Amino acid sequence: MSRLSASAVVRRYYLYRATARPGFHYPVYTLFLLFNDLTLAQIGLIASIQSVVVVTSEVPTGYIGDRIGRRNSLAVGAAIVLVSNASYLVATDFVGFTFTFVTLSFGGTFVSGSGSAWLYDTLREHDMEEEFTRVSGRGRALGQWLRAGTLVVGGFLYAVNRYYPFYAGVAAAAISLALVLRLPKNRAYDDDSEAFGDDRMTIVDALPIIRDQFSTPDLRWFVAYLALFSGAVLTMDMWIQPIARDTLETTFGPTLETWGIPEGGVLGLLYAAFTVVSAVTSDYASDVEQLLGVRHALLVIPVAIAATYVLAGLVPLLVFPMFFVMKGGHSLLGPITNRYVNDQVQSVGRATLLSAVAMLRNVAGIPFRVGSGVLATWYTSMTAVAVLGAVFLAVAAVLWAVRPPVSADYEPPDAGAG
Repeated sequence: MSRLSASAVVRRYYLYRATARPGFHYPVYTLFLLFNDLTLAQIGLIASIQSVVVVTSEVPTGYIGDRIGRRNSLAVGAAIVLVSNASYLVATDFVGFTFTFVTLSFGGTFVSGSGSAWLYDTLREHDMEEEFTRVSGRGRALGQWLRAGTLVVGGFLYAVNRYYPFYAGVAAAAISLALVLRLPKNRAYDDDSEAFGDDRMTIVDALPIIRDQFSTPDLRWFVAYLALFSGAVLTMDMWIQPIARDTLETTFGPTLETWGIPEGGVLGLLYAAFTVVSAVTSDYASDVEQLLGVRHALLVIPVAIAATYVLAGLVPLLVFPMFFVMKGGHSLLGPITNRYVNDQVQSVGRATLLSAVAMLRNVAGIPFRVGSGVLATWYTSMTAVAVLGAVFLAVAAVLWAVRPPVSADYEPPDAGAG
């Protein structure tokens, strides 16, 4: 067990999550790429390369996390993200910015499986695994609150000097790396512990573990549903900027021009508003899980998000409510889905399997991104998003009717406590 008390560990985790994803450059990075003479086609190609990097790296980096320790994996990821942020300041062409985004995606794969695995096993060491959804949701909320502030600041920093948001991003990434190193190792990876001995997973064990655990009915169809949700619903995130820009220009464009608010500032404020909603909803993930139950939460929330896509396609006034429903709903689902997957898997190989889940979600997103891009070219971005919502609703209805992703008799491990 960690030498730190449970409350001290949780506090350190909250500090890490609060600083892990600052958004100084997020609302303006596309503008910055265009300023550096990249074309939209090149930007799209970079996004495709990122997808390939994620798909090919998730399982190997998850395996590395299980070998070197989850905390050490988080530190490696934070260091690579620091390099990615710094490269914004020296990149000037397609090759340079491809490096920037490839390192960002590669660093993220060290975190995607190990972050959840570290938290779940750390809480279990303190007999607190039933607190996973609450602690994970609160940590996510703290990160979103800080991100909201950095989104606003970054947008206005960009209006002063195009490089200022990226200087701020480097400083924030350095702070995040320092805070990662203050997290305790899981007991099995403690230098003074022999908890696993020779039982640590080898590379030969990695793929059979993934195959065996994915073959269980409780996980197989859930992962399929999660992949469908990621592909059909979360793909909308790539269309927020063009949809928001077009909607703002047709509704509030003259007013914003009269007030002299720069484009970067408007986008920063808009993304900050999304993030505030995400922060609030994430903090209530545990309450929603208790109120609805895992099964109903995983049915109602994705369906509600997808339904707003279809409605916004029919009624343009619902575009901005659609953004908030998507962001808030996703933040609610994150801790709940991570809790469910962690409940189904063993500690040995946990990071590898969680990374495999992330890989499958990214693979599922590729055809949806390509297909929605074609639709957006032929019609509009909003039409593409409405079709994504309709596809999810249709396929999810069949899946829940034939092979429910969460069985009716599922109960979290602490359901019978107290």
